[in-house]
Amino acid sequence: MRLPSPFPARFVAICFALAGLLCASWFWFHRSRVETPVSARTFELQTGRMDDWTAVGGSWGIAQGAIFNSSHERGSKLLTGLSTWGDYTVSADIRFEGDNADMGVILRTSDEKKEGSDTYNGYYVGIRTLDGSMVIGRSAFVWMEANPLKLPGGVHSSVWYRLRATAVGCNIAASVQNLSTQQTGWMAFEEPSCLRTGRIGLRSLNAGGTWRNISVAPATWNDYLAMRQHAASVERPTVLPGPPWWTPLHVGMIFAGVLALALLTQLALFRIHRWKAYAITQERERLAHEIHDTMAQSFAGIGYQIQGIRRSVMRYDRPDSRQIADQLSIAYQLVRKCHEQASRTIAMLGSSSPGIQQNLLGSLEATARRIAGDQINTNTRLKGTSTPLNLRLADAFVHIGQEAIANAVSHSDPTELTITLEYQGENVELIVQDDGSGFDYKQENAGFGILGMQKRARDVSASFLIKSMPGAGTEVRVKARLFDGSPQQRLFALVKERVLTSPPDLNV
Repeated sequence: MRLPSPFPARFVAICFALAGLLCASWFWFHRSRVETPVSARTFELQTGRMDDWTAVGGSWGIAQGAIFNSSHERGSKLLTGLSTWGDYTVSADIRFEGDNADMGVILRTSDEKKEGSDTYNGYYVGIRTLDGSMVIGRSAFVWMEANPLKLPGGVHSSVWYRLRATAVGCNIAASVQNLSTQQTGWMAFEEPSCLRTGRIGLRSLNAGGTWRNISVAPATWNDYLAMRQHAASVERPTVLPGPPWWTPLHVGMIFAGVLALALLTQLALFRIHRWKAYAITQERERLAHEIHDTMAQSFAGIGYQIQGIRRSVMRYDRPDSRQIADQLSIAYQLVRKCHEQASRTIAMLGSSSPGIQQNLLGSLEATARRIAGDQINTNTRLKGTSTPLNLRLADAFVHIGQEAIANAVSHSDPTELTITLEYQGENVELIVQDDGSGFDYKQENAGFGILGMQKRARDVSASFLIKSMPGAGTEVRVKARLFDGSPQQRLFALVKERVLTSPPDLNV
């Protein structure tokens, strides 16, 4: 049986039709918006009326049928028209009111958001007194101009010049005529990736100026050719060198960067010193735990044997001298063992025997029998498939186990001690359980031995748990992953610990 298609052909056709209609609508809207026709217009300049004009910087006004700018700012602009105007011709008579400046008209401009000489996106056609030339260029928040044209007779202040500029497609042609001498210069300009629409405007730089007889009219390709034929060549824009990099802003940025680098260096040195002091404190704490884990355990065994002798003496009027001698012998052996362990600890603190990795349960059972002798029944259990532990994990487990055994023998008075090592997939768990007197466990009352076990568990990212109640014995559990992860994960953890995490305040 043929199943119906989840997308029928009719539905697909309707989707394509709607998509085509949307594309056509967008294209029509875009074309109509981009190619708004320009109506021929000569601007009526009435004193005090500037409703059609928008100023960006400068001090603009209208008087005696002319627009003037009395500001000496760099790049004062006065704008009018629509951003959708396309091909047009702009004409205006212009006159400088000072030297060392330039002035002219802006074509196809947009994004005039800030004051400044090149803070817009459009074309500029103008003349300048500095080198007596006409210039056409593109401003895209950076200035690009064609080779300037030397005007016959130069450019002077207080002289009227007639400027005409025609923009059709990606081509601009312009002329400048000295109305006193009738001398005229012609230029043609082309930019392949051009701006095709935009407003018109007036622009002056460094000195005030006056504009009159301002007009705009639609233009065609023939209008462009009529002006283009007088130009010697068609120019293209060239990116001119920008201002020197060493501006006050950049110098300030360099100073701020150097200051920030100095502060970061000082902070890094401060953190290094703190980490150094923290490392020394950690090492001292580690040494204290090492000494506690070796010496204290032996002393616990000695104390347990002496307590046994005391019980024998107190229990019988005539104690068995042979039994007392055996217990004293065990205590003596523990004293010797304590001395040997102290010597080994001083020689090589914190080093674990590689054999412990293979026989952790055997090592802990030997510890229990060395401390308690035969007076406590010690059982060991192995669950799961045995896997050799890495040295760090084996070292932590053996010290935690030894401390748990020593605490049980010293404080709980048990008759049976069970040590379990359980492998569960990627995890391994050590459980030390006794049937002694137990105690009311609270974290805030934890002694040095329990704190040491907790720290060793944290060092290997293991979980640590103590279960105990008075009269119900004690159970110590420590559980960790068999593998520490990839070298990249360990490196990331080290960086996070040493760099991203602030070292603790040692003054607390």
